[in-house]
Amino acid sequence: MPAKVPTVPPPPVPAAPPPRRRGRVVAIGVLLAVALVAVFLFIRRGRTTELRIATGQKGGTFLPLGVELARNVQREHPNVRLTVIESKGSPFSIDMLEKKEVELALVSNNSTGQELEGEHVRLIAPLYPETLQVVVRAGANIATPGDLANKRVAIGPAASGTEQIAWQVLEHFKIDKTRITALNMPPLDAATQLEKGEIDAVFVVAGLRAPVVERMLARPELSLLSLGPPDKVGGPIDGIHVDAPYLLSAVVPERTYGDKPVEPVGTVSVRALLVVREDLDDDLVYDLTQSLFANKLRLAQKEKLLAQLSEKFDPAEAPYPVHPGADRYLRRNEPSVFEQNAEYFSFLLAVAGIGWSGVTALHAWRKRSQKGRIELYFANLAELTKSARAATTTTELEELLRALNETEAKALGELASERLEANEAFRVLQEGLRAIEDDLLRQLRARA
Repeated sequence: MPAKVPTVPPPPVPAAPPPRRRGRVVAIGVLLAVALVAVFLFIRRGRTTELRIATGQKGGTFLPLGVELARNVQREHPNVRLTVIESKGSPFSIDMLEKKEVELALVSNNSTGQELEGEHVRLIAPLYPETLQVVVRAGANIATPGDLANKRVAIGPAASGTEQIAWQVLEHFKIDKTRITALNMPPLDAATQLEKGEIDAVFVVAGLRAPVVERMLARPELSLLSLGPPDKVGGPIDGIHVDAPYLLSAVVPERTYGDKPVEPVGTVSVRALLVVREDLDDDLVYDLTQSLFANKLRLAQKEKLLAQLSEKFDPAEAPYPVHPGADRYLRRNEPSVFEQNAEYFSFLLAVAGIGWSGVTALHAWRKRSQKGRIELYFANLAELTKSARAATTTTELEELLRALNETEAKALGELASERLEANEAFRVLQEGLRAIEDDLLRQLRARA
């Protein structure tokens, strides 16, 4: 008879814990999970995020704008430190983003990288127009763009966005590299040489009231060169736009820089963009975008150019796609698919014809209302100009200055509430108010 193979008894099954003990285990697990989340959030909140933004060179508008944006970010997000980095121009800033030397940058929408194509660059928002301003020396006898031939002209740093725009404009007027002495130099160096009479003209691409342009135009022998009549349809400025579609028609209003120019100057402009590297955290970019738009009025009081900042922009204004974090903020008020009730689709289609006519009429009424309001401000501007010229006492000048500040504050408030539109007319209004303010302050200093 074969031997019996011994069997191994199965391991004992532990008894289930009583209900009270199971409850304690679950409670302890939940508390541990909450504690871990709290620790994670605490560590994350206490951790400082270091960011860098590439701007521009001294004398332009990108560098002071970058400083103001950094202050705003620091105020809104104490754990985010944004360091301002000077750049030789937009193409260099694009390369810095691609090489991960910076995380954000201020660039012009005509620029690509000097070495790299900006494949990983993403848009947060367009900010304001960057205007071409050509400053010429009286002794150089430059009355038209064609007169720049055979002259010594500073066209910005080598490979910069300014140089690119300068050649687009010069070539439109049949001035190639054989007909001009083109000099590559930063704006402050160019201003110094122009003031000394060592060169004849300087190309500057910057926001209106750029410090370097203001410095040059303070001298009586220097003035702005017009590229053509600003209001002429089909004139030279429209021709430049045909050659380079990213160059838009623009105008430097009279008295933008103190008493200069004495009449509007026709020119071209590009859009200044705030861009970011593609791999920057979506939530962080969302917070940066929110900080930018939520503090628009405060930023505009520090940097007037940002009064034109708007969430309603055409993405085609930039050569870069919108960053997902910025896009999420811009779409925050859009209804979700769940919130859209499919039952009413057929009804909406049935009344679409009637609704369209109503919407069109409402849109036209709103445009007329905005136009009427801006015309009231221009009428007020004319009265302030007339009163400023007639003022003879310090009291009158101070009263006019208070009235002007109230007008400007009211205009910014109506812009925020969208009773006014951030368009060319609003920018001209701002520049007119600023010109009067400068004139009043100059008169008050003279009487002090």
